[in-house]
Amino acid sequence: MAALHGAFWQYDPWYRRAWYVWPQATAILFAGWLLVGLPPAAVPLGTWAKPADCSNALTPGCAATRRAVFTWDDEVGRPTVANQITVVVDRSAFRNSAADDQPKLAAALGAYYRYDWAKAIDILKSATASDPNVQFLTALAWLIPNSTDQARSAEALLREATAARHRQAGSVLGRILFAGAAGLPKDETAGRKLIDDAVAAGEPYAIRLAAAGYVSGEFGGTYDTVKAVDLLRKAADAGELVAMAQLAFCIDTGRGGLARDNAKTLDYLRRAADAGFEAAQFTLARWLRDRYFDRESTDLSESIKWFERSYRQGHSVFALAELANVQRFARDAPWFDTKRSFELFQACTPYRNAYCHYWIARAYHDGAGTPRDYTRAYAHYTVAKELRWQDSGNNLQRLEDFLQPDIKTSAAELAKSISAGLKPVPRPLRIETAETETAAGLSPWPDAVPRPASP
Repeated sequence: MAALHGAFWQYDPWYRRAWYVWPQATAILFAGWLLVGLPPAAVPLGTWAKPADCSNALTPGCAATRRAVFTWDDEVGRPTVANQITVVVDRSAFRNSAADDQPKLAAALGAYYRYDWAKAIDILKSATASDPNVQFLTALAWLIPNSTDQARSAEALLREATAARHRQAGSVLGRILFAGAAGLPKDETAGRKLIDDAVAAGEPYAIRLAAAGYVSGEFGGTYDTVKAVDLLRKAADAGELVAMAQLAFCIDTGRGGLARDNAKTLDYLRRAADAGFEAAQFTLARWLRDRYFDRESTDLSESIKWFERSYRQGHSVFALAELANVQRFARDAPWFDTKRSFELFQACTPYRNAYCHYWIARAYHDGAGTPRDYTRAYAHYTVAKELRWQDSGNNLQRLEDFLQPDIKTSAAELAKSISAGLKPVPRPLRIETAETETAAGLSPWPDAVPRPASP
């Protein structure tokens, strides 16, 4: 072929002309086809070279929008061995304890999940001290306040329970030895062995710890997200609540080579939320809300359901405030309900939460769910500004421009009174179980706050 080309080039002038003319003519014809005769079903101009692979709808350019995003806390989204502090206690082990001790263990577990560690320890004082379940729960209650003396006592109890073959005690002991606790010296070798032994025995919390060790690079000094994901799947399928949410995070972000898949992400999140993991409920509620407000969904009922559960059973002020805002700005009935929104904001304003104070000020300012009251609007804007809510200053200035001096003075005094009575924001209950529901008067919300009607 090369020899023929050389011969034609040397002896045939028309052949030489064709090498200059035909490429240009071809380019002109192709451009004309693109601009004039492009079939309706063809790829749009500029994207013809490499069509997008839309086997996954989450591939950029394949879905109409993807503005709604999941939000994750550090224990789920940035796991390390040290920050895996949420321990889902295996209550089935309580059956191995004496009949008289079993209700004490259940009550102590409820107090532990409610962060009432002193009460948990007090309940267990009358239980059998040599019982591994009693030792384990007492150790957990000692660990969270996190003083050196308490951590030392917890370590001793965990060693006793581990020696008695308590399944979870070895995992927790492994974590505090590997990561250190309250100033106690680390023993990474011993801690890693305890975790590995518990993983080999199939203990779900240990499996989650090992996954955190691999994904953070703490185990062996290298990152092994593939192994971490494999471990998380085992823990999640064994019913480990936090592992379910962590696996949802991995699917959502493609960690460990997983294909990004909203359906699977939602499946694991819903499983964790249903089982009582408050962080999964809050994440799921916000994602569903964002889809609605981005007009990717027309239904708010499931979002409201999870916000409701997060604040009612998980005692989350943040979920309460977010739900109030959703019901203020929803597009449609029955979710659009300014009266309900105002009632919810009233329930969260006793706390030092700037978001609550700003939005109840807006309700008074706009007359949303309540008659307009510029004095109260001014007072709550002032409180929100003191709590560092940036938007409050602009709205305060608008009121400053037309309110009479005596009204501003009265509003400033009201703001001082509100600020003086504010309470710290309660910690959301990370784990919701039957035990966390048993204490009378536990809920921080007044009985007057009604549950929303089902759509």
